[in-house]
Parts: sequence; C-alpha cells; structure tokens
Amino acid sequence: MIPVEYLWGTLIVVFGVIGMVRGLWRELGVTTIVLLSLFALHVGQELIVDNFAHNPPLGPLTGAPDGTIYALYYGVTICFVTFISYQGITLEFPVKKQGGLLKWFFGFFGGMLNGFLTVGTIWNVVSDADYFGWVPLGSSFPISSTVTQLHNQVVQYLPVSLMNSNDIVPYIFLVLGMILLLAIILK
Repeated sequence: MIPVEYLWGTLIVVFGVIGMVRGLWRELGVTTIVLLSLFALHVGQELIVDNFAHNPPLGPLTGAPDGTIYALYYGVTICFVTFISYQGITLEFPVKKQGGLLKWFFGFFGGMLNGFLTVGTIWNVVSDADYFGWVPLGSSFPISSTVTQLHNQVVQYLPVSLMNSNDIVPYIFLVLGMILLLAIILK
C-alpha cells in the first residue's frame, strides 16, 4: 500500500490540471473565496465546534470525538464552498487573459494553490481526526498509526495547522483574500 500523502498530493495536482484548463484569472477568483472562507471557519471554530462538541444535540454525532466534529466542520464546509466557487458564478481576477502555454503554466500554479487550500484543509483535519479510526481491510492497525515521517512533516504546513500555529496567520489569509476581492471588485 502506498503512503496516504501520495493520494493527497495527487489530488492537489488534479486541482493544478483543472487550473490549466480554467486559467489563472478564474483560479484566483476561487482562491479569494476559499481564503476568506478559511478565515471565517477559523473564527467560528471555537464558537461552533467547541460548543457543539461539549453540548451536542441529539443525533448521529452524539458522543463523537472532538476530532471528528472538527473534521466534519472544516471538511464539509470547505468542500461546499469550493464546489460553489467552481460551479457557481465565477469571480474572475482582472489580469490579462493568457492563451496557450502561458494559460496552462499560470493556471496550473493557480490550481495548485486552490488544491493546497482545499485538499490541504481536508487532509489536515482528517489527519487530526486520526483518519476517523479507519482500518484498512485485512489489517489489524489503524491507518493513522502507519503514516510516514513525511506525512507528519507536511501536515504542519497545511492551512488549518498554519492558522492554529499563530495568531497572525489567520489575518494574513484575511488580508490576502480581501486584497484579491478588492482587485476583482475594482477592476
């Protein structure tokens, strides 16, 4: 079995390929929404997740570990926001629309950034939830106890870990998102 970080890395590269097709101007529109959403999720984390984990309503999550609630909070929300950003009305960043190889080149890196923000967030919170205690078929050990050293090093630099590591980093996400949003609005 291959290390799980290869799966996450492949998904980030898939976002890069999608960016090649869409172009940098559209990818930066998605980046804007995802950055602002990550900031909002971070701010609401204590209010919603911590309160929900300690005072759960009746339902399927009653008694769920805090990591699972945390992963569902970030994972479901960021998937929904990213889906709407890609499929809904697309914000377009006011840069010169490229064609050919330049569109592919810049679009790839814009897509990789969105992949890092989206897939990286999901990777981060699922890892923090110990992969929900998932046990591969035919084995007697959980996947979270078999992650590699590379996995553990990379998880430290994913979006949620970065925002939780320092009080300033969430505001960097906010400022970058606001700068991109203002550039889009003030074309």
